[in-house]
Amino acid sequence: MHRSLTIFACAALAGSAAVAQTAPTAAPAPAPAPSAAGKLADKLINQPLTATWYVFGAGQTNEVMPTGGPQNYPATRVTVAAKGANPWDAGAVSQLSKPVAAGDVLLVAVYLRAPMLKDGETTPITYLGVSEGPPNYPIVLSASANITNQWKVYYASGKTTKAYAADAVSVGVHLAADKHVVDLGPVRVFDLGPDVDPARLPKND
Repeated sequence: MHRSLTIFACAALAGSAAVAQTAPTAAPAPAPAPSAAGKLADKLINQPLTATWYVFGAGQTNEVMPTGGPQNYPATRVTVAAKGANPWDAGAVSQLSKPVAAGDVLLVAVYLRAPMLKDGETTPITYLGVSEGPPNYPIVLSASANITNQWKVYYASGKTTKAYAADAVSVGVHLAADKHVVDLGPVRVFDLGPDVDPARLPKND
C-alpha cells in the first residue's frame, strides 16, 4: 500500500507550484526536500495505526483479528448472514481525527478482501467513502468496488463542498449488499488540499 500511494503521490504533489529563486553564492546548501511518502503522511486525517472499525447492523457478526490483516496488521472480519433490504443495513465506520476545509480533495485507501470466495469470484461493496453523521448521514464522497479473496487496496476520492469538524465525518463501508464474509484491514484517509484533480487519483477496477 505504501508503494502504490507513494507513486500516485509523487504525480499529484509534483503539480504543486514552486517559485524559483537564485541563491546567493555564499548561501549554504539547502536541506534535502522531504520525500513524497513523507509529504503524503503529513496529509493523513485519521490515525491508521490505531484506527478501529465500529461495525453496525442486524444480521452480522464480527470479530477483531489482531494479526489477521495484510503484513500481520489488525483486521476486522464481518460475517453478513443474509443480503439486507438495503446495502447500508450493515456496515462499518472509522472516525477521522482532523478537520477538513471546504474545497479540499480527500482520498480514502482501505484494504479489503472476501476470504471465503473462490479464486476468480467477487462480491460487491456498493459504498466505501466518507459521510457525515446522524440523522441523515449525507455522503461526502464515495465509490464502489468488487472485492476478491485477496487483500487489495480500494479507493474513494472527491472534493468537499463545505468544511467539517474532525468529529463530524467518518470513513465507512456498506456491507449488506450480499451474503458474504468481508475482512476490513487498515484504512488511510488523506486530505490532499484544494489543488489536486480527483480525476488523477487511483480508481477501483
